Amino acid sequence: MSLSALLVLLTLTAPADSLTLPDSVKHLRRITPTFNLDFRDSFLDRQHVNVWGVNAGIEFGEKRHQLTLGYYWLNYATYLRLIDWRRDAARRINLSYYTRTDLWFTSLQYWWNMTNNKRWMISIPVELGGGVAYAVPRDLRKDVQVDRTRRDFFVPLQVGAYAQWKATRWVGLSAQVGYRYSIFQTDINQNFNGTYYSVGVSIFPALLTDVWGFIRKGDRISPVRPPRPRKAKR
Repeated sequence: MSLSALLVLLTLTAPADSLTLPDSVKHLRRITPTFNLDFRDSFLDRQHVNVWGVNAGIEFGEKRHQLTLGYYWLNYATYLRLIDWRRDAARRINLSYYTRTDLWFTSLQYWWNMTNNKRWMISIPVELGGGVAYAVPRDLRKDVQVDRTRRDFFVPLQVGAYAQWKATRWVGLSAQVGYRYSIFQTDINQNFNGTYYSVGVSIFPALLTDVWGFIRKGDRISPVRPPRPRKAKR
């Protein structure tokens, strides 16, 4: 399993509204910001690649659904493994240069939470994005760009499933799997359709706030219960 398969998901949310209101009104008013690091493994033309991303937006509703805008990228360092250097492929490629492909896209994401309680969150993320793919031929002997660069747009639609186990107030385990389909296929000779997945650790904002309380006020902190003020010495 590659390094990016170990997903570190950091979610930051603001404190909930503390006003005394009916539950239905509270859920509507509890709109809080959220921020996630999202590192995925994926497959393009049956080849394994790494996709790096970050997204930010809002949480809302009783089950804390998310609406975020993300940025994802995949660069040539990952794509180099797509080159087939085997002897049976030598006659089909020009060894004097290779084509470097850079890919980035923005993605509007809606995470619909089927379940979201103290221990579990199960979500169906739906994403629609837009981005650019660059095909940049480079000379292998001089490591310089060949003047035949191509740039094309593509529009990916992604649908998946996400599960998170909240082991403690500080950390949990998470996993996701989904499929990416390019509605508008780029003219570059590369199929961007494929599955994606990630398995890893989730870090919750309580860890940061608890540590800050410990540093500032000397609170007693624990991963299983809220901070408690340290008793003053008599």
